[in-house]
Amino acid sequence: MTAARRWSEPWVVHEDDDLLVVAKPAGVNTHRADVHAQDGMYEWVQRQRPDGSLSILHRLDKVTSGVLVFGKTADANRALTKQFEDRTVAKHYELLTATSGGSSTARSDEPIDGAAASTDFERVRSGKAFDRHVASPHSGRTHQVRLHAEALGLPIAGDLDHGGREAARVFLHARSIEFDHPNGERTTFVADVPPSFDATAAGAVSARGPAARLLAAHEARVALFDPNDTDAYQWVDRHHDGFPDLRIERLGRTALILDYRDGDAELPSGWVDALHETLDLDAVHHLPKPRGGGGGVARRVSGTGGPRFGVRELGVQYRIDLEASPTSSGLFLDQRETRRDLLSSDLDGKTVLNTFAHTGALSVAAALAGAETLTLDLSKHYLDWARDNLRANDLDPEDHDFVYGDALDWMARFAKRGRTFDRVLVDPPTSSTARKGSKRWVVTKDLDQLVSLAAELCSPGGSVYVSTNSRKMTWERFVGQVERGLHSAGRIGVIEPRTLPLDHRSGPGDPPYLKGAWIRLD
Repeated sequence: MTAARRWSEPWVVHEDDDLLVVAKPAGVNTHRADVHAQDGMYEWVQRQRPDGSLSILHRLDKVTSGVLVFGKTADANRALTKQFEDRTVAKHYELLTATSGGSSTARSDEPIDGAAASTDFERVRSGKAFDRHVASPHSGRTHQVRLHAEALGLPIAGDLDHGGREAARVFLHARSIEFDHPNGERTTFVADVPPSFDATAAGAVSARGPAARLLAAHEARVALFDPNDTDAYQWVDRHHDGFPDLRIERLGRTALILDYRDGDAELPSGWVDALHETLDLDAVHHLPKPRGGGGGVARRVSGTGGPRFGVRELGVQYRIDLEASPTSSGLFLDQRETRRDLLSSDLDGKTVLNTFAHTGALSVAAALAGAETLTLDLSKHYLDWARDNLRANDLDPEDHDFVYGDALDWMARFAKRGRTFDRVLVDPPTSSTARKGSKRWVVTKDLDQLVSLAAELCSPGGSVYVSTNSRKMTWERFVGQVERGLHSAGRIGVIEPRTLPLDHRSGPGDPPYLKGAWIRLD
């Protein structure tokens, strides 16, 4: 039996039989708003603890980083809930405010939504542009520290909703929490203050300049990964990180800028310089992404690193080629959690069909979990790339199957032959014409056809993974197509939604573009 993979977890502050204490990055919700929203820290952590049940004992705002406690047992949940209700839990936040002078201590007892609330503030360091404060709330109202800081004329840097000046992030961090552990001991847990606080307070970077924005964005991502396991992730996600119309991928020692701005505008030199200042990079590559489509491959704009190199994700090696395609580096970062799901499964003796396989990243994850894989794609080049990715992880391609051709045609052939698989993976493009003169396939209209074929090919008790990155496909339409496809195949399944991993960003007016689901079949 292949042992389920586990990874180093730098986000874990403390774990025992009763509690799991984590360091939540800024930009990540405590929990998701609904079943189709992007995961919060709670859902993401719970999936990595499938054998236990976590409980949310308190919450942090999306913009706030810091220490967050989950309960693991009924006794712990009761004990901590009572302490929060009795206000015997001591919480301390660090924040930056514009330099103000005056008294070093202040207190606000301003009611919040008609309820009593109080917070003590102490200035612990003064600077030319920013003061550093410690806030100690004595109640647990929503946005309490932010509202009380505003009420005292000390709005938090970056908190535009509550009077703060523009900055790279909302500079509010839950540094520590103290309470009586269920074992009876008074216990304190601490989450280190992110480096951007010191850099901004000391004036090493401008609070709203590109260097501060890149530093804040990077520390919010790298907190989720051990660099020995993973050096490929979304570093910057458009306006959410202060760079409208830009995404920046960290790919090993290379930064890839995906530029969605109109026209052929050059990148400001300050942006490129700031990338190198934040990380020790070999190269920065720039990939314009015109709204009307088209465009060429990425070109190097700084450094000496070439377009072909390897990266690590969850301990797995993948080959990158920035000159192979204008649409992909070879690794779709938004499918990381799908690869994690496969890697953490016991697939010994199981078979996995990976359709629209691209460079075979999902096949590699399944093979490492013990599966025999069949990788299906319409590009011989990508199939060769998939073989290279297997070899990079000491897997012999001869132990696995590769099929060149149209996915729908081959899936229909397999079904006609009565062939089945334990896992069927379906991540199609938004549209496709397999060959000249054939009917054009469009995901928003035809996804149910793919789901039906996948369900027919799935063994009893097996699973289908299906996803699309079409922004035109709403969640309601996506789920409807999945349900129609299952009905057409005569199968019954439990649909478990999946969407963007935590290094990607979404928010009001900007819902997750990735719609995905694991379908656990009868």
